[in-house]
Amino acid sequence: MGLSGNAALWALLAIAVVALLLWAVRRQSGFPPLETKPDDPLLLESIAQARATLGEFGARLADNPKDAIVKLRFVSDTGAVEHVWAEVLERRDESTLMVRLASQPVTQKGPLDPVIACAIADIEDWQVRDADGGIYGAFSQRAMFKIARRDGVKLPRKLEALEKLYR
Repeated sequence: MGLSGNAALWALLAIAVVALLLWAVRRQSGFPPLETKPDDPLLLESIAQARATLGEFGARLADNPKDAIVKLRFVSDTGAVEHVWAEVLERRDESTLMVRLASQPVTQKGPLDPVIACAIADIEDWQVRDADGGIYGAFSQRAMFKIARRDGVKLPRKLEALEKLYR
């Protein structure tokens, strides 16, 4: 049993619209993710560097409290460990920040308030932007750029421009 002319036209139109939407979503995402291994020496070094400079992070956070994000070790309700970015809302005390998760952790099954307390000890990276737009920290991003170049990937112009803001 075949489709009538109008039904076939509508089906073809629906397929075209879906394809166009998928293309638009992919195009807006900017660039495909870079595949890396969690034990890559450059990534491990970036975590060590971020943790070694948490004092600098605290000082920069005090000067620019509205322009700070952290990458933290997050354990979901399924027990899986994820590494997620979060906006720093405030420093609660010497060992805790209040943060807003940038996205829902993939392995989280139950509801999750995006505003959580984050132990400073769980920070794996940090980034603070100064009043002039300069970026401090961002060690994992810098490592990703190095990994891309090492692996023969040409960075898009937007990322090359971002890289120039690192201090």
